[in-house]
Amino acid sequence: MNKFRAILFCFIISFVSQFSFSQEQYSIETLLTGYLEHDIELKKLLLNSKKSKLELEQTKIEQGFDITLSTGTMTFYSGKENGSSINFKPSINAKIPSVKNMTASASVDYNVNKVDKTSSFEDGKISFGIDLISKEEALSKISIEKSKRAVIEAEWKLQHAALSVERKFYTELQSILNLTNNILTYRQDYYTDKLNFEKLKVQGYSSTSSTYRIAEMKVSTGLHNIEVALHNLKRDIIIFYNRCGISLEIDEQSDLMTLVPDQIIDVEPINFNDFDKENFSSLENARWVCDINQVQRKVEKFFTLGVNAGYTFKNSYTQSDTIDTSILATIGGVGLTAGVSLPVGVEDFSPAFTLSANVNPNSFKTREIKKQHDELSYKQDLYDIENAIQEYETTQVAFEQELINLKWEKETVKNNLDLYQKNETDLKKYYNYGIVSESEYLAAKNNRQLYEVKTKINQLEFILYNNDIRSKFVDLDDLNDIEK
Repeated sequence: MNKFRAILFCFIISFVSQFSFSQEQYSIETLLTGYLEHDIELKKLLLNSKKSKLELEQTKIEQGFDITLSTGTMTFYSGKENGSSINFKPSINAKIPSVKNMTASASVDYNVNKVDKTSSFEDGKISFGIDLISKEEALSKISIEKSKRAVIEAEWKLQHAALSVERKFYTELQSILNLTNNILTYRQDYYTDKLNFEKLKVQGYSSTSSTYRIAEMKVSTGLHNIEVALHNLKRDIIIFYNRCGISLEIDEQSDLMTLVPDQIIDVEPINFNDFDKENFSSLENARWVCDINQVQRKVEKFFTLGVNAGYTFKNSYTQSDTIDTSILATIGGVGLTAGVSLPVGVEDFSPAFTLSANVNPNSFKTREIKKQHDELSYKQDLYDIENAIQEYETTQVAFEQELINLKWEKETVKNNLDLYQKNETDLKKYYNYGIVSESEYLAAKNNRQLYEVKTKINQLEFILYNNDIRSKFVDLDDLNDIEK
């Protein structure tokens, strides 16, 4: 199933990366797809999802109509007095556990004498059985439900893993932007130190003085910091593209800043409360576990009852055809079986009765212990639900506060960007008039670029925020798909 792909790309933000080298330009969709396709854990979960579907089909087959054909024990005899003969007991058994544990069977004891070329059979039986009160039908349905749940949980794990990998993708982009931010910060420090250094030169400080040398060292250190940051940016860009399945070579003369994503579109933040509380992953799972455990606990029966009916051809006990009926019951640790075979077509009416019983005293002793154990387990399940509700409420508050912070940061960055854009425009005009130095103008320009990068980082934080909310919920529509 590729549904998780739809979930992923419904909120992927398209932007264009500008490149200064002669290679193919890659869209964010291409990079993200490559990033997903090269994640080993995601590949393993995809295979696990396919395996769970196969296991569901296997469970349905096992709990559906089951038939067994058998030749029985075949005996070949070669004797001098009676001649050679062949005896075998073929049988057929069918069972449908999901329908009252319904059973049907047929068997016969067949003998062939090769000397006189005769054949005979006896104890040919046809019988049908059904449980009136038992746990087999319920256990069959539980088994199928668990297999269905395994399929849907495998799908959810795959979707959440895809969201997690996407988060790593955007986090790496954010890391690249943070490195860019560092470069601009170092550049800003460099412009400030260079401006101070130029002032010292104008003031006539000697190149041998400590003040002059300290200022000169600051300028040199600033250039070194920028060089190291650019080296780190180059390394991270190459690694990032490699994880997207793209081998990237960057020329030493390339402007690394052009490899950083140039445009990121604003996304509207998702409201945590727009999602159904019952779809909160931890809560939904806790409720399901509680429900299925309760069903399993109620399946256990103190009293069970089953009936069988059939027909026997040439019953060896009555030497006639018989109609057979039997009842199987258990009461706690006591098992009872009673049956009767009624002769057909004979004057001497002599039915054959069967009776058997077994008892297990320990089952009575452990019954009360099991009952107490089930009560404690149920309370544990309720505590798990309560804990999941608390987790939901805590998570809700955390996301609400995070959204407030993100919006505040967005507004602050926007105001500062507007301020520095205006400042850059003014200083560019003053620089053209010769009123301010080049360093002052470049510092203003750098500040504007710095807050443009901060804007991109904030935009990525909103994308990650939406991603994190989605990862906290499951899609119950998937359950309906499995049911169908």
